[in-house]
Amino acid sequence: MTYLNSSQHQDWENNGYLKLSGFFNADEVDNLQSWVSNISTWETTTDKWMHHYESTPDGARLSRSENFVPYHDKLKDTVTSGKVIDVVSEVMNEPAILYKEKINYKYPGGGGYVAHQDAPAYEFVDFHITCLISVDASTPESGCLYFASGRHQEGVIALDENGCVSPETADTMTWTCVPTDPGDILLFGSYIPHKSPPNRSDEPRRIIYLTYNPKSQGNWREKYYDDKRKAFAEYVKDGTNRDGQISKIAHFRGKSIKNAKSN
Repeated sequence: MTYLNSSQHQDWENNGYLKLSGFFNADEVDNLQSWVSNISTWETTTDKWMHHYESTPDGARLSRSENFVPYHDKLKDTVTSGKVIDVVSEVMNEPAILYKEKINYKYPGGGGYVAHQDAPAYEFVDFHITCLISVDASTPESGCLYFASGRHQEGVIALDENGCVSPETADTMTWTCVPTDPGDILLFGSYIPHKSPPNRSDEPRRIIYLTYNPKSQGNWREKYYDDKRKAFAEYVKDGTNRDGQISKIAHFRGKSIKNAKSN
């Protein structure tokens, strides 16, 4: 089956992102919220899933979890078969395969992300599409995403030393606020500039991000995580501040905490 009409396909081409409201029903949202809550209780490991923590007014809280799909069968089924991968494949115009996955929690007081494109952080493939699943409501107050509509057509834009869009260039962009409700999804590609403010509300803003590449470009998921672990091990040794990053680009503006446990 197809999920998008011609107008939605055109919006995708013109804007570089697409919101689909109510993609998951109420029962599915309940499952997603339960699964994310469960993952947040997992103990930190060095060789399986990855947890990242930050300092908030309520103490140490999770900022991100990733590489959880191999260890959660129900989420694995949801993101590697069925309607999620089908709609991504439709937008991609060819079969998609999971490249990486993460949960960004952004609890009250959690840090935001400066303007960036994902392409510089996601190596090994030429193009990818991310499917954002809104687990909680995401509002301007809680730190929803903002996009620079149409700027995806320009390739990599004004890359600074942090791997992000330079602040001077980001300040000249026109930003569109895209709030989401639980069960909504947002699709966006490698090159669309986006950002999100910190969570200034009293509610969490948990979001699942699923990144897919064209299946024709290969299965890079294990390679991605192997490479990231090696890079992060080097960050600890090289005497820079990069060991506080949660990605290979320095877009996160929360205060990372190493070897912490969430409250």
